[in-house]
Amino acid sequence: MINCVRQDAQTGVFVPYICDMNSAPDSDPKLQALISLLDEPDHGSFLKVRDQIFSYGTTAVPMLESAWENTFDNSVQQRIEDIIHNIQYDQLFLDLTRWAHFNKGDLLEACILFTRFQYQNILPESMHQQVQQIGRDIWLELNDNLTALEKVKVLNHIVFDLHQYRLPAEQTSDPRFLFLSNVLESKTGYSFTIGLLYTILAQSMRMPVYPVLLPGERYVMAWLDEHTTPVGELPRVMFYINPENKGSVFTRNEIVSLLKRMSIKSGEHYFRPADNCVVIDKLFSLLAYLYREKGEATKAARADHLRSSLL
Repeated sequence: MINCVRQDAQTGVFVPYICDMNSAPDSDPKLQALISLLDEPDHGSFLKVRDQIFSYGTTAVPMLESAWENTFDNSVQQRIEDIIHNIQYDQLFLDLTRWAHFNKGDLLEACILFTRFQYQNILPESMHQQVQQIGRDIWLELNDNLTALEKVKVLNHIVFDLHQYRLPAEQTSDPRFLFLSNVLESKTGYSFTIGLLYTILAQSMRMPVYPVLLPGERYVMAWLDEHTTPVGELPRVMFYINPENKGSVFTRNEIVSLLKRMSIKSGEHYFRPADNCVVIDKLFSLLAYLYREKGEATKAARADHLRSSLL
């Protein structure tokens, strides 16, 4: 059985005791019994217990967290941490698959799911509120008489001047600059994530702004002419927006020049909006690369594996 620890109410001293998992409110007796066996010394028996706990999915996490808080056995704590992490990882894979098949138009939802790779307890409501606040600031500056370029000027002013979103001061390989939660809090991130935020904000204002992926891990955006395009034809790109340079506007010619400088054969996919699944796949690819740069091979492999959930 799991040894636990509690604080004596009178002396304040922490004292050991045998966990009574049956005292946990709203809990499953069988799951309680399984968690109480996590100190099983026989590895084969432990694996059977672990696999049965896995079958409960995320419903097991609150009780596992409670057991972790109460035990003073380091090996049991490590086992609990590993089980929780694997349950949450499997759930993330499923949620990404659902997004890819049923909700891939929602880039903010994808960014929240991506953030859960590192921050499992992130509050989606908080991220939604932060994005909505920036959106309100943009909405107050817009009116129906503005041209496309004038609307971009409003976006740039709110995102880069008022809220002061910026790139890291120094060139660095730090995964935290890819996670939207960190970018929202620190106002600092890689151009890929700032570009995603910009796209999310523009689309929330019903602006025809879509992601475009360029060589060299570059994320830019295309403003499409959705109003004058004949039915059955792809909307033409009016101009592109570069989040790396505070939303500066550029044309197709700059992309042609970039491809020539990099000796890359031109292809229409460099000029047209990318599918959202392709964008999030690239985000996980970048994350895996950054983890490898930091020597975190396990996290890199897990990030790479999640890419298969988007197929």
